[in-house]
Amino acid sequence: MSSTFTDLRAERAAVRQVLERMGVQAVSQEGYVAESACPLDKCLADVRSCAMYIGIFAWRYGYIPPGCEQSITDLEYRAARDAGLPVLIFLLDPQAPWPPPRMDDDLTRIRALRAELATDLLCSIFTTSEELASLVGAAVHNRLHLPRSAADDSLTADKPGSTPRRPLPAAKQVPAPEILIGVPRRPATQFLGREQALTALRARLATGAGVITQAIVGLGGVGKSELALQYARRHREDYRLVWWVEAETPAQIQAGLASLARVLAAGADPVAAEQATPDEAAAWTLEWLNTHTGWLVIFDNVEEAADIELYLARLASGHVVITTRRDVGWQQTGITPLRLDLLERPASIDLLADLIGPSAAGQTPLLDQLADQLGDLPLALRQAGAYITRTPRITLARYLQLLQQTPTRVHAAVPTGGDAARAVADVWALSCERIRLVNPLALHVLNLLTCYAPDNLPVTVLDGLAEADDLVIGEALALLASYSLITLTTTSEVPAGQEPHDLISVHRLIQATVQAQIPDDQRETIGRQATTLLQAALPDDPEQMANWPSYRLLLPHARTVLPPDSSGLAQVRDYLEASGDPVTALDIQHQIHLHHLHISGPEHADTLNAQHDLAYYVGEAGDAAAARDQLAALLPIEQHLLGTDHPSTLITRDNLAGWTGQAGDAAAARDQLAALLPIRERVLGTDHPDTLITQHELAGWTGEAGDTAAARDQLAALLPIEQHLLGIDHPDTLTTQHELAAWTGEAGDMAAARDQLAALLPIRERVLGTDHPSTLITRDNLAHWTGQAGDAAAARDQLAALLPIRERVLGTDHPSTLITRYNLAHWTKEAGDQASENG
Repeated sequence: MSSTFTDLRAERAAVRQVLERMGVQAVSQEGYVAESACPLDKCLADVRSCAMYIGIFAWRYGYIPPGCEQSITDLEYRAARDAGLPVLIFLLDPQAPWPPPRMDDDLTRIRALRAELATDLLCSIFTTSEELASLVGAAVHNRLHLPRSAADDSLTADKPGSTPRRPLPAAKQVPAPEILIGVPRRPATQFLGREQALTALRARLATGAGVITQAIVGLGGVGKSELALQYARRHREDYRLVWWVEAETPAQIQAGLASLARVLAAGADPVAAEQATPDEAAAWTLEWLNTHTGWLVIFDNVEEAADIELYLARLASGHVVITTRRDVGWQQTGITPLRLDLLERPASIDLLADLIGPSAAGQTPLLDQLADQLGDLPLALRQAGAYITRTPRITLARYLQLLQQTPTRVHAAVPTGGDAARAVADVWALSCERIRLVNPLALHVLNLLTCYAPDNLPVTVLDGLAEADDLVIGEALALLASYSLITLTTTSEVPAGQEPHDLISVHRLIQATVQAQIPDDQRETIGRQATTLLQAALPDDPEQMANWPSYRLLLPHARTVLPPDSSGLAQVRDYLEASGDPVTALDIQHQIHLHHLHISGPEHADTLNAQHDLAYYVGEAGDAAAARDQLAALLPIEQHLLGTDHPSTLITRDNLAGWTGQAGDAAAARDQLAALLPIRERVLGTDHPDTLITQHELAGWTGEAGDTAAARDQLAALLPIEQHLLGIDHPDTLTTQHELAAWTGEAGDMAAARDQLAALLPIRERVLGTDHPSTLITRDNLAHWTGQAGDAAAARDQLAALLPIRERVLGTDHPSTLITRYNLAHWTKEAGDQASENG
């Protein structure tokens, strides 16, 4: 028991008396005698030899020995902390009256120490020596697990010939204390972004008669216990008794209630209070609570609603707050939980700035980045802020760097003097262990979920688990959700004719910490299984619009888990191109190309194919000149390694011509294709699909080079060949039919272009679907040639009907949607002008 000496003599005596009644030996200054040993060495040695440290602090800093920079009292506290002892801190209430002779003249040192101590593991506020003795007795009782063992009970149980145990005093006759605040620590000084939650908690507790119970539910580390502490502090004047019960197990709940009985009854009959068994003491507490008002009991971290239900049923008045990670079982008790979510980003940034202090000034972008990396989880934010503040050479930028390089180490790191049990990594480890005992499959599912992106994984991805059906998987997910380790939602937007998707989200810090706990020999196996499940969940045809919603949901998870050489990632890339996102498709192709370059070398066929595709996606993403130059550089390499007539070489020549035209040189594109066509006819044959593609492209670039009639005639000659070889409904045949109509119009016959497109539209609607991009392009061009043929009003009406479809299918900001909107404005104006002329 450590404190400054003369100013706290009465307080130490009151505490010693309580501890002696509990059978606990207290070592303090009163037991010291003159010795040859250095007083400081003796004090620190005694601290290290004890099982627990109790620090009592008022307004004196204490004696500073020669050669030291800190007082003995300060050094005793640090010795206990460094030795890993349980540390119980009791601070005199700043508002309590205190004689000036028992205060330092200069309070700077003691104020700094008190501020530091207020963040320790167990910190309570006292105003009188009697209140201090009660708080210490309860805290030691809980911390040393003094609720009795069988041996303890045998010492006090009534035996034949022994003196009967004294009964506890009548609960109704024991008055409520003037004020008794029994909480494990002082609330955090930085508490931001929770005003709405505090208000909601107060509103629920202030409404109704009888006992009012409110459960706070949320993810581990989200700040449920802190919210309860802050509530107790803010509304302390509304209660004469505030009592905190650690409530993870039924035994802890009983012990916490029994401790309250020993504190309350100690004034009336301390012997009876000590002799009472845990059952008797807990029952007495419930009776006392039922016969008094103005109290608040907080049950912290309740594991099962059933563990506390019997106690709640026996209460008739007062306020009860429950914190829990579990969101199941409360409705049956008549409690609607208050869910505590992650902090909003501005509050996260402000909290970090307050914790870090002046060094965070002007670093809002870094604070925002750190808050994002920590997922706006209050525990992680506090852990980071404390570590940055207290650890030498750790700046905000350095912490971010460490978080990216060694996340496992950082999530487990606490600053000197911090509470290792409150590290992010340890908070969730306990939940995972409980889940493993209840449902091993649930823990396996959680391990798999760490491999994917954090948000909105379709539950159907897990359907491929060989060891479970959908019912068993659903039960595992429900268990994880009940611990707030995952969040289950459904898709907000559901395409017509489809069912909504059930989605799973996992906080990114849970992913990081759980993955770090997976044994090394299992991590690779779990990763492979996650990859297999995702690959199996991808629809077969990425170019089918009906499959796009599924691909859209799976995209972030595919990019996270699929390796660069997988067919699945290529499917995702193809979906992105088909759905109008060439930039992201290009990013994926970069990954694929770098993988093959690293694994196979620059001259391997896989690398050359990846390099060719990379050039293609560069062009699709908007840089036609770069695509042309990359293909121009690739062509001689393929000619040298593969030969001039190799199919891959010929494909490169074809695409080089295309991107040459896209870069602005239509005549050069025409000439390159004119040179390529006879080679393809010789190597592949005149009827080969690739030969037909070259013919089609040659016609297009002939028209772009200025000879629209020749382009029309070439396509007119090609169309019957494709209809014969490929079929009238083949996509390439329909494309040729569409281009023939366009060049017919460009050659001067607008009405014929309109009629050809009008004939093509129902075919494309039947073959591809009404919402397919190619169908929509045909509708847009039909409107264009209808207007060019002289009917501006019909063009306007067709585009007015097309625009909402493009907005729904492609989005309001898609380039094709914007073009349709522009064309609608154009033909609306033209229709108005025609009407004026006709009038």
